[in-house]
Amino acid sequence: MYPDPQRNSDRRMTRLLLHIGHPKTGTTALQSVLSANAKTLLNEASVLYPTQTEPKEFKHSFAIPWLFQADNDSIRRRSRLSGDQLKEMSRKYWQSLTVELQQTKHDTSILSAEGFWSIVRRVSPEQKAFVRDKLYEIADEVSVIAYLKSPTSYFLSKINQKLRNFRAVTLPRPDYLSGAMKDWEGIGFAQYSWRIFDRSLLINKDIIDDFCAHYLPESFDPATLTREGVEQANSSISNEALVILEEITAAQPILQQNLYDQRRYKIIELLKQADQAVGGQFRPSLKESAVAAIVQRSSDVSWLQERGLCFPDIDQTWINQSSANDIPDTFTCVSDFCPVDANRLTDLRTEIGKSIDLLFQSAPKFFFWPFNRRN
Repeated sequence: MYPDPQRNSDRRMTRLLLHIGHPKTGTTALQSVLSANAKTLLNEASVLYPTQTEPKEFKHSFAIPWLFQADNDSIRRRSRLSGDQLKEMSRKYWQSLTVELQQTKHDTSILSAEGFWSIVRRVSPEQKAFVRDKLYEIADEVSVIAYLKSPTSYFLSKINQKLRNFRAVTLPRPDYLSGAMKDWEGIGFAQYSWRIFDRSLLINKDIIDDFCAHYLPESFDPATLTREGVEQANSSISNEALVILEEITAAQPILQQNLYDQRRYKIIELLKQADQAVGGQFRPSLKESAVAAIVQRSSDVSWLQERGLCFPDIDQTWINQSSANDIPDTFTCVSDFCPVDANRLTDLRTEIGKSIDLLFQSAPKFFFWPFNRRN
């Protein structure tokens, strides 16, 4: 169901900016700033970033289970629901979001969830049509927006994120970017905007300034946005800390099985603290051979170049080189793909060992003996 110009002639036309990610492109920071400044955006730019949903959530990913009839681990973890309960929560969430959009005067609205990015590949044509119709019910024009991270940079971030979530790492699909973009373009919205996510290309090297400059009214000054206390994405840990995390996960299978085991979060915090305490070079990185191999197996790089989209961090000479033979075809372990400093790894083990052991010590048992109470 597309917007009917005649039906809308007696009311203000509205535009929806559907920000779909993709993951690891500053999405959390952007969502947090937009949410924290919702009143400023509405008053100064007639831009509505919905915040009065039920349940309250500064990301809009809770709309996904009902809207797309699909979900993922991240949504289940954030909502602590699954199955029919999750879909019912999602339906009510969408209903509350729709009410806010209908009751608030605005020219532009923003929905943002990085889960939108790849979920579209998992749904039927009928479900895509359902999504299209539902979005056109809340706006007259829909513009799909995504920031694109290079396959190599994304893979490095993915290793860190998956291992910090105690999940298996897989190599990125050769068509990870182009596949999702084609699926979204096939839905048939009014506009699509694909931008490269690289600090050197962003306005002021900042995702928030870049988003405001390209998608919000020219009269709006992003300097009026407060950024104090906004949520940032979880910071990465070093290659050496990832090796230790692999070892802990192998020794304690419960960490993979139980999403809500509080020790998962404590371990990551301990590793971050240990990285700081040991010091040295703890910025994550890939071996050059791994970088070259990821570029060579990606069909996205040349496909995007044909569209005028190039990644500054990719050496063009790698694109047509023969495949590298010194890394596995599947992800095996951190040390096969990332350089690991053996001395720093030893120092980290020494720094964190006792604290990790304490987390997995059995709770002390208390024994009570019956005794005769004196009269």
